[in-house]
Amino acid sequence: MVQKCNQDGRVGNTQSAQMQRLLRVGPENAFMIENKVKLVVWDLDETFWRGTLTEGGIAHIESNIETVRELSKRGIINSICSKNDYEQAKAKLCECGIWDYFVFPSISFNPKGKAIAEMIEGAALRPQNVLFLDDNPSNLEEAKFFNPGIMTANPVDVLENLLDHPSLAGKPDPELTRLKQYQFLQRKVEDRGATALSNEEFLRESNIRIVINNDIEPDFDRVVELINRTNQLNYTKIRLETDDEVQGLRDLLSGRNVHAGTVHVVDNYGDYGLVGFYLGMRRSKYNKLIHFVFSCRTMNMGVEQYVYETLSSPDIEIVGPVSYGLKTHDRVDWINVGGGDRTPSQSGPVNEKLVLLGGCDLLQLASYCSTDRSEFVNEQREGAKIRFDDPGFILSDRSALKRHAAMGRFAWWTHDDAVRFDEAIASAKLILLSLWPGMNGYYFHIGQDISVRFTKGVANEIRQNDPEFFGENFAALDLEDDGRLALIEKSLDVIASKCGDGTRIFSLGCYTRGLDRSRAERRILYNKTCREYCERHPERFQYVDVDSIVPPEMMANRTHFLRPGYFTLAQYILAVIRGHKPVLPVLHDEGGRSAEEGKTRGNARRAARTQRRQERSERKSEERPGGDEPRGERAQRREEQKKMRAARHGERPQRREERKKKRAARHSESTTAEG
Repeated sequence: MVQKCNQDGRVGNTQSAQMQRLLRVGPENAFMIENKVKLVVWDLDETFWRGTLTEGGIAHIESNIETVRELSKRGIINSICSKNDYEQAKAKLCECGIWDYFVFPSISFNPKGKAIAEMIEGAALRPQNVLFLDDNPSNLEEAKFFNPGIMTANPVDVLENLLDHPSLAGKPDPELTRLKQYQFLQRKVEDRGATALSNEEFLRESNIRIVINNDIEPDFDRVVELINRTNQLNYTKIRLETDDEVQGLRDLLSGRNVHAGTVHVVDNYGDYGLVGFYLGMRRSKYNKLIHFVFSCRTMNMGVEQYVYETLSSPDIEIVGPVSYGLKTHDRVDWINVGGGDRTPSQSGPVNEKLVLLGGCDLLQLASYCSTDRSEFVNEQREGAKIRFDDPGFILSDRSALKRHAAMGRFAWWTHDDAVRFDEAIASAKLILLSLWPGMNGYYFHIGQDISVRFTKGVANEIRQNDPEFFGENFAALDLEDDGRLALIEKSLDVIASKCGDGTRIFSLGCYTRGLDRSRAERRILYNKTCREYCERHPERFQYVDVDSIVPPEMMANRTHFLRPGYFTLAQYILAVIRGHKPVLPVLHDEGGRSAEEGKTRGNARRAARTQRRQERSERKSEERPGGDEPRGERAQRREEQKKMRAARHGERPQRREERKKKRAARHSESTTAEG
């Protein structure tokens, strides 16, 4: 063990000091390796190797190469996130025989934060189990911003004793089984990515047209609403929350060197209306966007990128997070300028009143279903994200919402929102519901007749802003899954009681295909409850089994669909509305079997297992003494056996005492003989 003298002259343990530095946790440190590490993400330049690839020669660091190999033998996966040329970097890693030890490598000149987020999602891991090594502090901070909970470290601080850290102990995997599993998963993700072209082909066939209107005044109120309520596609996130700020926008629109426009979109399947707004300042050497905001209704259509490039890609300070990049596609060639009527389509939307309650991504689904819509989806209000997919929004007493003073003290849905929802469903012919979020979050009572559901972050913010107010008005409800499901079922009852005759209500299930068992378990329970409820009320409700309708290649990620996915769901719903039999796609598992084939095979396996259990039971019965005797005789025989065992047990002390006397007698005789 190497030792050295400390500054005060004492002898210290070098390895122990280094380990303490590796383990230490303090505000001055940008890293904390405090969780079990399942994935290590390496930067290349001045981290995995010495030097910068784009500036000439690099030198491999043998200890880092061996670290990657050793981590792989412990079942810990390695990846790369580096700003370099992909082919050049791959060639250097192949030279030292280490390339095949990395999965999901991200080698490009794109920002690292989102690249790591996509990597983690592709690997189906949590940021809390990922360690990112990079010599650039700004890259570490960016990674933490886009991946809350990720562990980050400068290689100088950790690499020397990384393999000794308890969080990287892993489990012995000399056959590299875990690495091979992730290589298989990587191929699946890459194959799915290759089908992204089918998404673009779908968009090309959709005949998307946009109109940019430079007269803002007729749509001014809608523009203000879009700026304040949209979050995922609000690229600058400059809100207008006071009358002065709204007036400031009016003044800006009439100023010099300002260019602004509203964006309207139509395609073969519907008219999406006003979905975007931009405002920029432009001079001879200055071109910058102040506002650039779009509705989720057109997400994944490429509208944002098309408009941005039409404006000559001006400067913009993007405030994350945003859900769609402005350089997502190499080229957007499926959008044309010009509105007009949409091309008639047999699969197009109906012209019946539709009410949507759910996440904002479902705006894409609603647009394909109806041209007359009232939508209650996530929105931004007073700096808070408001969610209407809350059983409390449906169940809370309307008069209590208006009467209780607490409801005006925090940003959430209001009495007016609830009344607007009741009026909408009363006149609706079609209702789309997604109440899965009701299975999550924290429930509180406000008074006797109001309940609300918050995320942990929202609840903590309200509590911290005014602890006394929170303590006086909010009573926490401790709800297990059964209690949450009961609230969801009660919500369905209330909606059915408030809508008119002939209204069809579609309850959307959760997508569970491809999720690990722990993540899918509660979703499956929710799906089962909704399906059974709909089966009990077939005159009004229709369950939408998302798992059997949307193929995996139409997934954007584990919970959101590409445009063809929402379109496929809409076609199923429209077929039911029109009285047609929905045509479901043939979905296959990883072995290439269809879902029906898998179900048939599963039933056959279960039947075979049941038969084997019965045969084993019969053999045991035949082998037991008295296996064929009547039950009463068998019980009598067992009772007799029990008495015999008890009698033998009672004789044991007597036999033990006799043996003791015999030993004592033999001992006495031997003593006499020696004397």
